[in-house]
Amino acid sequence: MAGHRLTHLLIIPILVVAAHGFAPAQSSACADHSISAGAVRTYEDVEAFVKCAYDFVQEVGFEEARRAFHEDERWNQGPNYIFVSEVTPASEDTRIFVFPPNPSTVGQTVGEGPTFARLLNDAFGNNNYKERHRILSLVDEGWNYYAFTNPATGMDEPKSAYIKSIDWDGIPAAIGSGIYRRDLPGTCRREEVNATVLGMDPSDERLQEFVRCAAMEMEAMGYFASISLSADPRWRHDSIYVFGVDGNGNTLFSGDPYRHGGWTLGGQDTELTSLADRDDLSVAQAFGETFLYYMSRNPATGMEQRKVVFVKRVVIYGLPILVGSGYYPDD
Repeated sequence: MAGHRLTHLLIIPILVVAAHGFAPAQSSACADHSISAGAVRTYEDVEAFVKCAYDFVQEVGFEEARRAFHEDERWNQGPNYIFVSEVTPASEDTRIFVFPPNPSTVGQTVGEGPTFARLLNDAFGNNNYKERHRILSLVDEGWNYYAFTNPATGMDEPKSAYIKSIDWDGIPAAIGSGIYRRDLPGTCRREEVNATVLGMDPSDERLQEFVRCAAMEMEAMGYFASISLSADPRWRHDSIYVFGVDGNGNTLFSGDPYRHGGWTLGGQDTELTSLADRDDLSVAQAFGETFLYYMSRNPATGMEQRKVVFVKRVVIYGLPILVGSGYYPDD
């Protein structure tokens, strides 16, 4: 009888541990579909998206997963999609299991057609399928960097993909997804990242791209960049413009037509006038980049309006500068 009671005492803690979430379970974000292709914006999103896709395969099986990855918007939307390919040292013999941009390639090997030929020798001169095999021979999951066609632009662009080992119906494979970013040194194209594009379709994501690309211009050219950043139509159109402020909030340059642009080093005028009673500048310096929200004169209307601003810290000749821009959500 004592032994029977002891058995019950041992079982109860195990049940309690399971009830408190220590047993394996699908994350709530995966279960309620809050992680989906249309919501992928950051590297963290990509990683979570791939891990949810991996769990989905275990839940529904290979055939349903293959269908869903190709057909359902949860897994396939614009440039964001799930892919699955065999992992083998013979890269040209790599079989394609899931590829939403061109489902007709499923079942083919990489060497059978032109669709994947560029990945055997991409814009960086790398064999991507050989690289996937190398990575997943060392770790179960990780990041793969290469160049591939962005279905949203039709151009070969740098792509960061998160890949994870998976047993695909008995075959070693990689399941993954990637992200194309327009605010990297190799992707800040004038025709894609500019004031006109941001003004026509403003969003926090586009604003971040715009400011990060302007900050790279500043880092590359030093103080000489102030001329182009305050006057070039790429950086200045209607209500959209770039500015730079020092650590005290003094405006160093601005494309705001009310300020007549130009280099005003040492002036007391500040682009961030409404921040006088707060130390958001120190916050921005500490975090490296941050969003700010305040009221400001819209140069396109001449009226005080709400403004969403993003600033990024750069260091020029040892001096920190905040490069920023913003949009007016009420436009």
